[in-house]
Amino acid sequence: MKRLIVILAVACTEAPDRAGEGMRNVAVESAAVAGQAAPLSPVDPNAQCRARIERELQKPGEPGVPELERVRAQVLGRAKATPVLFTREPAHAPAASAEVEGLRQSLRANATAKGLGQIYRRFYKRPDLARAVFLRDGYLYTREPQLAFALLEKVELSQLFDAEQLVIQRGSETLLAQKKQDEYVYASGSETGEKAKVLLFDRVWDQAAPPGPALHVDLEALSADLGFWRARLEHATATSMVLNLRYGDEWVLTLLDRDGAKLGLNCEWIEPGQREAVAGARQRERELHALLRHQRSVIQRMVHEALPFDEPRTEEGQQDGNLRPAWRGAYLRGEWSYEFNADRYPVFDGRGRPRVPQVCIDFVTDTLERASGSWWGSQEQPRAHTRGRLIFDEFEIDNRRSVERFTKFAWNHPEHFDVYYLPSEERLPLTRGDAFFAHLEEHAARYRAGDIVNILGLRSDEKYHYHSFFVYKSDPVTGMPIWLAGNAGRPRLRSWYGELLSAPRRSIQSRIRPRLEWLRSILESEQSLATEPAPADEGTG
Repeated sequence: MKRLIVILAVACTEAPDRAGEGMRNVAVESAAVAGQAAPLSPVDPNAQCRARIERELQKPGEPGVPELERVRAQVLGRAKATPVLFTREPAHAPAASAEVEGLRQSLRANATAKGLGQIYRRFYKRPDLARAVFLRDGYLYTREPQLAFALLEKVELSQLFDAEQLVIQRGSETLLAQKKQDEYVYASGSETGEKAKVLLFDRVWDQAAPPGPALHVDLEALSADLGFWRARLEHATATSMVLNLRYGDEWVLTLLDRDGAKLGLNCEWIEPGQREAVAGARQRERELHALLRHQRSVIQRMVHEALPFDEPRTEEGQQDGNLRPAWRGAYLRGEWSYEFNADRYPVFDGRGRPRVPQVCIDFVTDTLERASGSWWGSQEQPRAHTRGRLIFDEFEIDNRRSVERFTKFAWNHPEHFDVYYLPSEERLPLTRGDAFFAHLEEHAARYRAGDIVNILGLRSDEKYHYHSFFVYKSDPVTGMPIWLAGNAGRPRLRSWYGELLSAPRRSIQSRIRPRLEWLRSILESEQSLATEPAPADEGTG
Protein backbone atom coordinates (compact mmCIF):
# COMPACT_ATOMS: atom_id res chain seq x y z
CA MET A 1 0.00 0.00 0.00
CA LYS A 2 1.18 3.50 -0.82
CA ARG A 3 2.20 5.56 2.20
CA LEU A 4 1.86 9.31 2.69
CA ILE A 5 4.90 11.52 3.29
CA VAL A 6 4.32 13.72 6.34
CA ILE A 7 6.70 16.65 6.73
CA LEU A 8 7.86 17.88 10.11
CA ALA A 9 9.79 21.11 10.72
CA VAL A 10 12.33 20.59 13.49
CA ALA A 11 15.18 22.49 15.01
CA CYS A 12 18.75 21.50 14.15
CA THR A 13 22.00 21.46 16.08
CA GLU A 14 24.97 23.71 15.32
CA ALA A 15 26.76 20.89 13.49
CA PRO A 16 27.22 21.80 9.80
CA ASP A 17 24.36 20.79 7.52
CA ARG A 18 24.99 20.48 3.80
CA ALA A 19 22.54 21.02 1.01
CA GLY A 20 21.59 18.31 -1.41
CA GLU A 21 21.50 15.43 1.05
CA GLY A 22 17.76 14.89 1.15
CA MET A 23 15.09 15.42 3.76
CA ARG A 24 17.17 14.17 6.70
CA ASN A 25 15.65 16.37 9.36
CA VAL A 26 12.35 17.36 7.86
CA ALA A 27 10.71 14.29 6.31
CA VAL A 28 9.59 11.09 7.93
CA GLU A 29 7.26 8.43 6.66
CA SER A 30 3.98 8.17 8.47
CA ALA A 31 3.02 4.81 9.88
CA ALA A 32 -0.44 5.52 8.51
CA VAL A 33 -1.40 3.69 5.35
CA ALA A 34 -3.62 5.00 2.56
CA GLY A 35 -7.05 5.83 3.84
CA GLN A 36 -5.75 6.41 7.38
CA ALA A 37 -3.66 9.56 6.86
CA ALA A 38 -4.18 12.37 9.36
CA PRO A 39 -6.67 14.90 7.92
CA LEU A 40 -5.58 18.44 7.17
CA SER A 41 -7.60 20.78 9.33
CA PRO A 42 -9.47 23.49 7.36
CA VAL A 43 -8.45 26.01 10.03
CA ASP A 44 -4.77 25.10 9.78
CA PRO A 45 -3.06 28.13 8.13
CA ASN A 46 -0.29 25.85 6.91
CA ALA A 47 -2.57 23.23 5.34
CA GLN A 48 -2.46 24.49 1.76
CA CYS A 49 1.31 25.07 1.85
CA ARG A 50 1.87 21.65 3.34
CA ALA A 51 -0.17 20.07 0.57
CA ARG A 52 1.72 21.98 -2.13
CA ILE A 53 5.06 20.93 -0.70
CA GLU A 54 3.97 17.29 -0.53
CA ARG A 55 2.96 17.43 -4.20
CA GLU A 56 6.29 18.98 -5.19
CA LEU A 57 8.22 16.31 -3.35
CA GLN A 58 6.51 13.63 -5.43
CA LYS A 59 7.80 15.13 -8.70
CA PRO A 60 11.07 13.99 -10.31
CA GLY A 61 13.79 16.31 -9.08
CA GLU A 62 17.13 17.61 -10.26
CA PRO A 63 20.14 15.83 -8.77
CA GLY A 64 21.98 18.74 -7.17
CA VAL A 65 25.74 18.45 -6.75
CA PRO A 66 26.33 16.54 -3.49
CA GLU A 67 30.04 16.16 -4.32
CA LEU A 68 30.43 19.96 -4.31
CA GLU A 69 28.30 20.43 -1.21
CA ARG A 70 30.52 18.04 0.76
CA VAL A 71 33.53 20.32 0.12
CA ARG A 72 31.64 23.61 -0.16
CA ALA A 73 33.41 25.17 2.84
CA GLN A 74 36.82 24.21 1.46
CA VAL A 75 36.08 25.69 -1.97
CA LEU A 76 34.40 28.92 -0.82
CA GLY A 77 37.04 29.46 1.86
CA ARG A 78 39.79 29.39 -0.73
CA ALA A 79 38.36 31.30 -3.68
CA LYS A 80 36.25 34.44 -3.95
CA ALA A 81 33.10 33.00 -5.46
CA THR A 82 29.49 33.79 -6.15
CA PRO A 83 27.90 31.52 -3.50
CA VAL A 84 25.17 30.06 -5.68
CA LEU A 85 23.41 26.73 -5.18
CA PHE A 86 23.70 24.37 -8.13
CA THR A 87 20.76 22.10 -8.90
CA ARG A 88 22.71 20.33 -11.62
CA GLU A 89 26.46 20.13 -12.15
CA PRO A 90 27.90 22.12 -15.06
CA ALA A 91 29.56 19.90 -17.66
CA HIS A 92 32.21 20.31 -20.33
CA ALA A 93 31.07 20.29 -23.93
CA PRO A 94 32.39 17.30 -25.89
CA ALA A 95 36.10 17.75 -26.58
CA ALA A 96 36.63 19.18 -30.06
CA SER A 97 40.21 17.91 -30.28
CA ALA A 98 42.74 15.60 -28.66
CA GLU A 99 44.50 18.69 -27.29
CA VAL A 100 41.38 19.79 -25.40
CA GLU A 101 40.84 16.33 -23.94
CA GLY A 102 44.50 16.03 -22.98
CA LEU A 103 44.51 19.36 -21.14
CA ARG A 104 41.30 18.48 -19.31
CA GLN A 105 42.77 15.14 -18.23
CA SER A 106 45.98 16.84 -17.11
CA LEU A 107 44.03 19.26 -14.92
CA ARG A 108 41.88 16.46 -13.50
CA ALA A 109 44.99 14.45 -12.63
CA ASN A 110 46.65 17.40 -10.88
CA ALA A 111 43.84 19.72 -9.76
CA THR A 112 46.14 22.16 -7.97
CA ALA A 113 47.77 25.52 -8.55
CA LYS A 114 50.90 23.68 -9.66
CA GLY A 115 48.92 21.58 -12.11
CA LEU A 116 47.34 24.69 -13.62
CA GLY A 117 50.71 26.42 -13.80
CA GLN A 118 52.21 23.55 -15.76
CA ILE A 119 49.73 23.95 -18.63
CA TYR A 120 48.86 27.63 -18.36
CA ARG A 121 51.15 28.91 -21.12
CA ARG A 122 49.28 26.73 -23.62
CA PHE A 123 46.31 29.12 -23.50
CA TYR A 124 48.14 32.30 -24.52
CA LYS A 125 46.00 34.08 -27.16
CA ARG A 126 43.88 30.95 -27.62
CA PRO A 127 40.48 31.88 -26.14
CA ASP A 128 38.66 28.96 -27.80
CA LEU A 129 41.02 26.51 -26.09
CA ALA A 130 40.79 28.34 -22.74
CA ARG A 131 36.97 28.25 -22.80
CA ALA A 132 36.96 24.55 -23.71
CA VAL A 133 39.15 23.70 -20.71
CA PHE A 134 38.13 26.20 -18.03
CA LEU A 135 34.40 26.76 -18.63
CA ARG A 136 31.64 24.21 -18.09
CA ASP A 137 28.28 25.20 -19.55
CA GLY A 138 29.70 28.72 -19.44
CA TYR A 139 30.57 28.57 -15.71
CA LEU A 140 34.02 29.04 -14.21
CA TYR A 141 33.57 25.93 -12.11
CA THR A 142 35.46 23.43 -10.04
CA ARG A 143 34.73 21.33 -6.99
CA GLU A 144 38.43 20.78 -6.33
CA PRO A 145 39.44 22.99 -3.37
CA GLN A 146 43.13 23.05 -4.30
CA LEU A 147 42.30 24.32 -7.80
CA ALA A 148 39.68 26.93 -6.85
CA PHE A 149 42.05 29.73 -5.77
CA ALA A 150 44.35 29.15 -8.76
CA LEU A 151 41.47 29.46 -11.23
CA LEU A 152 40.36 32.71 -9.67
CA GLU A 153 43.88 34.15 -9.70
CA LYS A 154 44.87 33.02 -13.19
CA VAL A 155 41.84 33.06 -15.45
CA GLU A 156 40.97 36.43 -17.00
CA LEU A 157 38.08 37.35 -19.27
CA SER A 158 40.56 38.47 -21.95
CA GLN A 159 42.00 34.93 -22.01
CA LEU A 160 38.56 33.38 -22.47
CA PHE A 161 37.01 35.68 -25.07
CA ASP A 162 37.75 38.01 -27.93
CA ALA A 163 34.18 39.23 -28.47
CA GLU A 164 33.34 42.92 -28.23
CA GLN A 165 30.73 42.50 -25.50
CA LEU A 166 30.23 39.80 -22.88
CA VAL A 167 27.45 38.93 -20.46
CA ILE A 168 28.40 37.92 -16.92
CA GLN A 169 25.76 36.18 -14.82
CA ARG A 170 26.71 36.63 -11.16
CA GLY A 171 24.07 34.93 -9.09
CA SER A 172 20.83 36.38 -10.46
CA GLU A 173 22.48 39.63 -11.55
CA THR A 174 23.36 40.13 -15.22
CA LEU A 175 26.33 42.40 -15.99
CA LEU A 176 27.72 43.59 -19.31
CA ALA A 177 31.45 43.76 -20.02
CA GLN A 178 32.85 45.75 -22.94
CA LYS A 179 36.18 45.07 -24.58
CA LYS A 180 38.61 47.97 -24.14
CA GLN A 181 41.99 47.45 -25.77
CA ASP A 182 43.34 44.19 -24.31
CA GLU A 183 40.91 43.81 -21.40
CA TYR A 184 37.25 44.04 -20.46
CA VAL A 185 35.58 46.68 -18.31
CA TYR A 186 32.13 46.61 -16.75
CA ALA A 187 29.57 48.34 -18.97
CA SER A 188 26.74 48.09 -16.43
CA GLY A 189 26.24 47.82 -12.69
CA SER A 190 27.81 49.66 -9.76
CA GLU A 191 31.37 49.10 -11.06
CA THR A 192 30.84 50.55 -14.54
CA GLY A 193 34.19 51.49 -16.04
CA GLU A 194 36.23 49.27 -13.70
CA LYS A 195 38.13 46.23 -14.91
CA ALA A 196 35.75 43.28 -15.25
CA LYS A 197 36.56 40.05 -13.42
CA VAL A 198 35.25 36.52 -13.58
CA LEU A 199 34.61 34.98 -10.16
CA LEU A 200 34.32 31.32 -9.35
CA PHE A 201 30.78 30.09 -10.23
CA ASP A 202 30.13 33.08 -12.51
CA ARG A 203 28.62 32.23 -15.90
CA VAL A 204 30.00 34.13 -18.90
CA TRP A 205 29.08 34.19 -22.56
CA ASP A 206 29.42 36.18 -25.77
CA GLN A 207 26.38 38.45 -25.96
CA ALA A 208 25.68 37.12 -29.44
CA ALA A 209 25.60 33.47 -28.26
CA PRO A 210 23.42 33.07 -25.12
CA PRO A 211 23.66 29.73 -23.26
CA GLY A 212 20.95 27.33 -22.13
CA PRO A 213 18.94 27.49 -18.87
CA ALA A 214 20.74 28.36 -15.63
CA LEU A 215 21.98 25.40 -13.59
CA HIS A 216 22.09 27.43 -10.39
CA VAL A 217 19.89 29.58 -8.16
CA ASP A 218 20.84 32.74 -6.29
CA LEU A 219 20.06 32.63 -2.57
CA GLU A 220 21.73 35.92 -1.59
CA ALA A 221 18.94 38.18 -2.82
CA LEU A 222 16.34 35.83 -1.36
CA SER A 223 18.12 35.85 2.00
CA ALA A 224 17.98 39.64 2.15
CA ASP A 225 14.27 39.62 1.24
CA LEU A 226 13.13 36.85 3.60
CA GLY A 227 15.65 37.24 6.42
CA PHE A 228 17.07 33.70 6.67
CA TRP A 229 20.78 33.00 7.15
CA ARG A 230 21.12 29.35 6.15
CA ALA A 231 19.45 27.11 3.59
CA ARG A 232 19.19 23.39 2.87
CA LEU A 233 18.09 22.06 -0.49
CA GLU A 234 15.35 19.46 -0.17
CA HIS A 235 13.97 19.22 -3.73
CA ALA A 236 14.35 21.09 -7.01
CA THR A 237 12.75 21.08 -10.44
CA ALA A 238 13.10 23.46 -13.37
CA THR A 239 10.23 25.60 -12.07
CA SER A 240 10.19 25.21 -8.28
CA MET A 241 12.27 24.44 -5.21
CA VAL A 242 11.69 23.22 -1.69
CA LEU A 243 14.22 24.69 0.72
CA ASN A 244 14.56 24.44 4.47
CA LEU A 245 15.43 27.97 5.62
CA ARG A 246 16.86 28.91 8.99
CA TYR A 247 15.68 31.97 10.92
CA GLY A 248 17.68 32.28 14.12
CA ASP A 249 17.48 28.73 15.46
CA GLU A 250 14.27 27.79 13.65
CA TRP A 251 14.05 25.86 10.39
CA VAL A 252 11.12 26.61 8.08
CA LEU A 253 10.18 24.44 5.11
CA THR A 254 9.56 26.77 2.15
CA LEU A 255 8.22 26.37 -1.39
CA LEU A 256 9.71 28.74 -3.96
CA ASP A 257 8.96 29.49 -7.59
CA ARG A 258 11.97 29.32 -9.85
CA ASP A 259 12.61 31.52 -12.87
CA GLY A 260 16.07 30.62 -14.11
CA ALA A 261 18.49 31.72 -11.37
CA LYS A 262 15.86 33.76 -9.51
CA LEU A 263 13.63 32.49 -6.72
CA GLY A 264 10.37 33.92 -5.44
CA LEU A 265 8.35 32.93 -2.38
CA ASN A 266 5.36 30.68 -3.01
CA CYS A 267 4.52 29.65 0.56
CA GLU A 268 6.18 28.69 3.82
CA TRP A 269 5.18 26.25 6.50
CA ILE A 270 5.63 27.89 9.89
CA GLU A 271 4.24 25.97 12.83
CA PRO A 272 2.30 27.99 15.43
CA GLY A 273 5.01 27.42 18.03
CA GLN A 274 7.64 28.85 15.67
CA ARG A 275 5.88 32.00 14.56
CA GLU A 276 7.09 34.41 17.21
CA ALA A 277 10.71 33.27 17.05
CA VAL A 278 10.75 33.28 13.25
CA ALA A 279 9.16 36.74 13.04
CA GLY A 280 11.68 38.20 15.50
CA ALA A 281 14.68 36.63 13.76
CA ARG A 282 13.38 37.69 10.36
CA GLN A 283 12.90 41.30 11.43
CA ARG A 284 16.41 41.55 12.90
CA GLU A 285 18.05 39.89 9.89
CA ARG A 286 16.26 42.15 7.42
CA GLU A 287 17.25 45.24 9.36
CA LEU A 288 20.85 44.06 9.56
CA HIS A 289 20.89 43.45 5.80
CA ALA A 290 19.69 47.02 5.21
CA LEU A 291 22.33 48.53 7.50
CA LEU A 292 25.11 46.39 6.03
CA ARG A 293 24.18 47.42 2.49
CA HIS A 294 25.11 50.97 3.47
CA GLN A 295 28.31 49.80 5.16
CA ARG A 296 29.28 47.73 2.10
CA SER A 297 28.83 50.75 -0.16
CA VAL A 298 31.43 52.57 1.96
CA ILE A 299 33.80 49.59 1.74
CA GLN A 300 33.37 49.52 -2.04
CA ARG A 301 34.23 53.23 -2.24
CA MET A 302 37.45 52.66 -0.28
CA VAL A 303 38.35 49.71 -2.51
CA HIS A 304 37.89 51.92 -5.60
CA GLU A 305 39.87 54.74 -3.95
CA ALA A 306 42.74 52.29 -3.28
CA LEU A 307 43.62 54.04 -0.02
CA PRO A 308 47.28 53.32 0.75
CA PHE A 309 48.47 51.17 3.63
CA ASP A 310 50.25 53.29 6.23
CA GLU A 311 53.77 51.97 5.62
CA PRO A 312 56.46 54.41 4.47
CA ARG A 313 58.42 53.61 1.33
CA THR A 314 61.60 54.24 3.33
CA GLU A 315 61.58 53.04 6.93
CA GLU A 316 63.94 53.36 9.86
CA GLY A 317 62.97 50.27 11.80
CA GLN A 318 59.21 49.70 12.11
CA GLN A 319 57.38 52.91 11.18
CA ASP A 320 53.96 51.67 10.13
CA GLY A 321 51.34 54.21 11.17
CA ASN A 322 53.47 57.36 10.80
CA LEU A 323 52.09 58.54 7.47
CA ARG A 324 48.55 59.29 8.64
CA PRO A 325 49.51 62.04 11.15
CA ALA A 326 51.80 63.56 8.49
CA TRP A 327 48.99 63.41 5.92
CA ARG A 328 46.53 65.00 8.34
CA GLY A 329 48.83 67.89 9.13
CA ALA A 330 49.45 68.62 5.46
CA TYR A 331 45.73 68.34 4.67
CA LEU A 332 44.71 70.86 7.35
CA ARG A 333 47.49 73.27 6.38
CA GLY A 334 46.16 73.38 2.82
CA GLU A 335 49.20 71.63 1.32
CA TRP A 336 49.09 69.30 -1.69
CA SER A 337 51.79 66.86 -0.61
CA TYR A 338 53.82 65.92 2.44
CA GLU A 339 57.22 64.43 3.16
CA PHE A 340 58.33 61.53 5.31
CA ASN A 341 61.89 60.15 5.41
CA ALA A 342 62.73 62.22 2.31
CA ASP A 343 59.89 60.67 0.28
CA ARG A 344 56.95 62.77 -0.90
CA TYR A 345 53.32 61.64 -0.86
CA PRO A 346 50.20 63.29 -2.35
CA VAL A 347 47.38 64.57 -0.12
CA PHE A 348 44.74 63.80 -2.79
CA ASP A 349 44.51 61.17 -5.48
CA GLY A 350 44.14 61.89 -9.22
CA ARG A 351 40.38 62.36 -8.83
CA GLY A 352 40.67 64.85 -5.99
CA ARG A 353 39.72 62.38 -3.24
CA PRO A 354 41.58 62.48 0.10
CA ARG A 355 44.34 59.85 0.00
CA VAL A 356 44.21 58.88 3.67
CA PRO A 357 46.81 56.28 4.79
CA GLN A 358 45.39 53.37 6.81
CA VAL A 359 46.68 50.64 9.05
CA CYS A 360 44.32 47.64 9.18
CA ILE A 361 42.28 48.81 12.17
CA ASP A 362 41.92 52.24 10.51
CA PHE A 363 40.08 50.50 7.68
CA VAL A 364 37.60 49.16 10.25
CA THR A 365 37.07 52.41 12.13
CA ASP A 366 37.09 54.51 8.93
CA THR A 367 34.37 52.28 7.48
CA LEU A 368 32.11 52.75 10.50
CA GLU A 369 32.77 56.49 10.68
CA ARG A 370 32.20 57.06 6.95
CA ALA A 371 29.00 55.03 7.10
CA SER A 372 27.83 57.39 9.85
CA GLY A 373 28.65 60.48 7.76
CA SER A 374 32.13 61.33 9.09
CA TRP A 375 34.96 61.84 6.59
CA TRP A 376 37.45 64.25 5.10
CA GLY A 377 36.46 66.79 2.44
CA SER A 378 37.60 66.32 -1.15
CA GLN A 379 39.91 68.63 -3.08
CA GLU A 380 36.99 70.89 -4.05
CA GLN A 381 35.62 71.09 -0.49
CA PRO A 382 36.81 72.92 2.62
CA ARG A 383 39.80 71.31 4.35
CA ALA A 384 37.87 69.90 7.29
CA HIS A 385 36.55 66.71 8.80
CA THR A 386 32.80 66.34 8.36
CA ARG A 387 31.06 65.27 11.54
CA GLY A 388 28.62 62.39 11.29
CA ARG A 389 27.03 60.33 14.04
CA LEU A 390 30.27 58.53 15.02
CA ILE A 391 33.81 59.75 15.75
CA PHE A 392 35.95 57.24 17.62
CA ASP A 393 38.27 59.94 18.95
CA GLU A 394 35.43 61.00 21.22
CA PHE A 395 35.67 57.65 23.02
CA GLU A 396 38.33 57.00 25.62
CA ILE A 397 40.62 54.73 23.61
CA ASP A 398 44.26 55.10 24.57
CA ASN A 399 45.31 54.04 21.06
CA ARG A 400 42.52 53.55 18.54
CA ARG A 401 45.09 52.47 15.93
CA SER A 402 46.10 49.35 17.84
CA VAL A 403 44.08 46.19 17.11
CA GLU A 404 44.69 44.85 20.61
CA ARG A 405 43.65 48.06 22.37
CA PHE A 406 40.65 48.63 20.15
CA THR A 407 39.49 45.10 20.98
CA LYS A 408 39.87 45.80 24.71
CA PHE A 409 37.85 48.98 24.24
CA ALA A 410 35.11 46.96 22.54
CA TRP A 411 35.20 44.40 25.37
CA ASN A 412 34.72 47.21 27.89
CA HIS A 413 31.67 48.50 25.99
CA PRO A 414 29.30 45.53 25.82
CA GLU A 415 26.42 47.93 25.16
CA HIS A 416 27.97 48.56 21.71
CA PHE A 417 29.89 45.38 20.91
CA ASP A 418 29.78 41.64 21.49
CA VAL A 419 33.38 40.39 21.76
CA TYR A 420 34.33 36.71 21.62
CA TYR A 421 37.85 35.49 22.38
CA LEU A 422 38.59 32.07 20.94
CA PRO A 423 39.93 29.42 23.32
CA SER A 424 43.48 28.36 22.47
CA GLU A 425 42.43 24.97 21.07
CA GLU A 426 40.28 26.70 18.42
CA ARG A 427 43.00 29.05 17.20
CA LEU A 428 43.82 27.12 14.06
CA PRO A 429 46.23 28.65 11.52
CA LEU A 430 45.61 28.56 7.80
CA THR A 431 48.43 26.00 7.59
CA ARG A 432 46.00 23.50 9.10
CA GLY A 433 44.20 23.56 5.74
CA ASP A 434 40.89 21.69 5.77
CA ALA A 435 40.65 21.90 9.57
CA PHE A 436 40.73 25.71 9.38
CA PHE A 437 37.81 25.86 6.95
CA ALA A 438 35.92 23.15 8.83
CA HIS A 439 36.14 25.38 11.92
CA LEU A 440 34.52 28.26 9.99
CA GLU A 441 31.72 26.00 8.81
CA GLU A 442 31.12 24.43 12.21
CA HIS A 443 31.02 27.83 13.94
CA ALA A 444 29.23 29.74 11.19
CA ALA A 445 26.97 31.52 13.68
CA ARG A 446 30.05 33.00 15.34
CA TYR A 447 31.18 34.87 12.24
CA ARG A 448 28.43 36.84 10.53
CA ALA A 449 28.53 39.54 7.86
CA GLY A 450 29.50 42.86 9.47
CA ASP A 451 31.64 41.22 12.16
CA ILE A 452 35.24 42.33 12.76
CA VAL A 453 37.79 39.51 12.91
CA ASN A 454 41.24 39.83 14.49
CA ILE A 455 44.06 37.45 13.66
CA LEU A 456 47.51 37.12 15.26
CA GLY A 457 50.60 35.11 14.49
CA LEU A 458 54.08 34.96 13.05
CA ARG A 459 54.80 36.63 9.75
CA SER A 460 57.83 36.10 7.53
CA ASP A 461 59.92 38.37 9.80
CA GLU A 462 59.32 35.84 12.63
CA LYS A 463 57.51 38.50 14.64
CA TYR A 464 53.92 38.42 15.86
CA HIS A 465 51.56 40.75 14.04
CA TYR A 466 47.87 41.50 14.38
CA HIS A 467 45.59 42.00 11.41
CA SER A 468 41.95 43.05 11.44
CA PHE A 469 39.19 42.96 8.80
CA PHE A 470 35.43 42.78 8.25
CA VAL A 471 33.38 39.77 7.25
CA TYR A 472 31.88 41.20 4.07
CA LYS A 473 29.72 38.33 2.87
CA SER A 474 28.47 34.95 4.14
CA ASP A 475 27.44 31.84 2.27
CA PRO A 476 23.61 31.54 2.47
CA VAL A 477 23.88 27.73 2.35
CA THR A 478 26.36 26.97 5.14
CA GLY A 479 26.21 30.37 6.84
CA MET A 480 30.02 30.52 6.96
CA PRO A 481 31.91 33.75 6.21
CA ILE A 482 33.39 33.73 2.71
CA TRP A 483 34.36 37.29 1.64
CA LEU A 484 36.55 39.53 3.79
CA ALA A 485 37.19 43.27 3.52
CA GLY A 486 40.37 44.85 4.84
CA ASN A 487 43.48 46.86 4.08
CA ALA A 488 46.66 44.82 3.84
CA GLY A 489 48.51 46.87 1.26
CA ARG A 490 45.35 48.48 -0.10
CA PRO A 491 41.62 47.94 0.54
CA ARG A 492 40.45 44.67 -1.04
CA LEU A 493 37.70 42.08 -0.98
CA ARG A 494 39.27 38.63 -0.65
CA SER A 495 38.67 35.06 0.38
CA TRP A 496 40.11 33.67 3.62
CA TYR A 497 42.88 32.02 1.68
CA GLY A 498 43.73 35.23 -0.15
CA GLU A 499 43.71 37.27 3.07
CA LEU A 500 45.85 34.88 5.14
CA LEU A 501 48.18 33.57 2.43
CA SER A 502 50.90 36.14 3.11
CA ALA A 503 51.15 34.98 6.74
CA PRO A 504 49.50 31.53 6.97
CA ARG A 505 50.69 30.89 10.54
CA ARG A 506 48.33 33.51 11.91
CA SER A 507 45.05 32.35 13.48
CA ILE A 508 41.79 33.93 14.58
CA GLN A 509 42.12 35.42 18.06
CA SER A 510 38.85 37.25 18.54
CA ARG A 511 35.66 38.43 16.91
CA ILE A 512 33.99 41.81 17.49
CA ARG A 513 30.31 42.11 16.58
CA PRO A 514 28.79 45.61 16.52
CA ARG A 515 25.39 45.25 18.15
CA LEU A 516 22.39 45.89 15.94
CA GLU A 517 21.02 48.51 18.32
CA TRP A 518 24.32 50.43 18.17
CA LEU A 519 24.50 50.18 14.37
CA ARG A 520 20.95 51.48 14.21
CA SER A 521 21.91 54.49 16.34
CA ILE A 522 24.78 55.52 14.08
CA LEU A 523 23.39 54.57 10.68
CA GLU A 524 19.60 54.53 10.62
CA SER A 525 18.61 58.17 10.33
CA GLU A 526 19.78 61.14 8.32
CA GLN A 527 23.24 62.10 9.52
CA SER A 528 24.18 65.51 10.75
CA LEU A 529 26.54 67.04 8.21
CA ALA A 530 27.75 70.03 10.20
CA THR A 531 31.39 70.74 9.43
CA GLU A 532 33.77 71.27 12.32
CA PRO A 533 37.54 71.25 12.85
CA ALA A 534 39.24 67.88 12.63
CA PRO A 535 39.76 65.95 15.87
CA ALA A 536 43.08 65.80 17.68
CA ASP A 537 46.04 63.92 16.21
CA GLU A 538 45.71 60.14 16.32
CA GLY A 539 48.45 58.06 17.89
CA THR A 540 50.15 55.19 16.09
CA GLY A 541 50.49 51.54 16.93
